[in-house]
Amino acid sequence: MRISSVVLQMHQTFSIELPSLQLPSRMETHLWYILPDEVKCTSLLKHYSQLLSPLEKAKVLQLRGDELKKNALLARTLVRTTIARYQTVDPRSLMFKKNMYGKPEVDWGNYNNCNSPPLHFNISHTHSLIACGVTVHVPVGIDVEDKERKIKHDVLAFAERFYSADEVKLLSIIPDPEVQRKEFLKLWTLKEAYVKALGKGFSAAPFNTFTIQSKSGTKGGYNLCKTSKIAANSLERTKKCNREWKFSLLELADSHYAAICSEDDQASGGAPMRVIVQKTIPFVEDELISESKLL
Repeated sequence: MRISSVVLQMHQTFSIELPSLQLPSRMETHLWYILPDEVKCTSLLKHYSQLLSPLEKAKVLQLRGDELKKNALLARTLVRTTIARYQTVDPRSLMFKKNMYGKPEVDWGNYNNCNSPPLHFNISHTHSLIACGVTVHVPVGIDVEDKERKIKHDVLAFAERFYSADEVKLLSIIPDPEVQRKEFLKLWTLKEAYVKALGKGFSAAPFNTFTIQSKSGTKGGYNLCKTSKIAANSLERTKKCNREWKFSLLELADSHYAAICSEDDQASGGAPMRVIVQKTIPFVEDELISESKLL
């Protein structure tokens, strides 16, 4: 959906309002992403900087290198404009706070007239893609990783340091080094998403204390199993797996793995997570991405 290209090209005023968005349902996660290389208009970037708080601007300016500054600006812009569109507020008016573990949240206490269910969001980025996940009522965590990311150390040696024994075993039986590297990255992305959804920092859930298992007979579905409770018997193992979290793993822009983890609030009746993916350039265009593949 083209939003304001005429304004962008002719007037450079950016006076058009952001179009509102329909809230996610309880079974949905909305994933928005920006490709920094597609945002090249200097006037647009200047407009984005006007949306940030003084503290956010200062943090952006403290970064070294134009690419880091631009990506930080785009990340803050993506969060502000996305949430503002769901809540129909001025993106400049949004205020943020951190929970006791440092996870950013919207400070909804400043919106006495805001009757919509509070949104939860999480952001992740690489140098070439920035993503923001949004849910209603339940916490969400997301992580994105470049599919071509190289592992500096031996994959299995690295996995033995950070992954559960079951995950190391799974990786060890993969004979192709390239396939092994990709599976390592997928697991890393899923684990990051879970820890970020918990919102308690990495010390609260070290990677080797839980196992991510692919659901048999499903595509893009995963279970979380606490390592200390994993049983040798496969039937018993399934029963021990935690059903309180939902996972999705997909590809973005043919270049990244994206993992989403959200809490299952029981209202969904155990239905799988529905993921709606949109590529955006705030104030310019949105594009519904139908070809995102569940892995």
